[in-house]
Amino acid sequence: MTTTTAPIEVPTRSLPVELVDGPGGRLYLLPFAPLTPDDCEALSVLLAARAAAVRRGESVAPEQSRPGPDL
Repeated sequence: MTTTTAPIEVPTRSLPVELVDGPGGRLYLLPFAPLTPDDCEALSVLLAARAAAVRRGESVAPEQSRPGPDL
């Protein structure tokens, strides 16, 4: 049985969350707004790519901070 893997496409659009690396390798998600189903799908792809990079031992670039909405 042959297994093939397709490259994971990381979404290019901004999501209304910030990913923060915490102690012990934990990842925290800080939402700025409610997530739409499309946001959830894009976040899933982003997290899968990040997990794959960690498993391969690659350095994971920190997520670029972006300001939340003005309230």
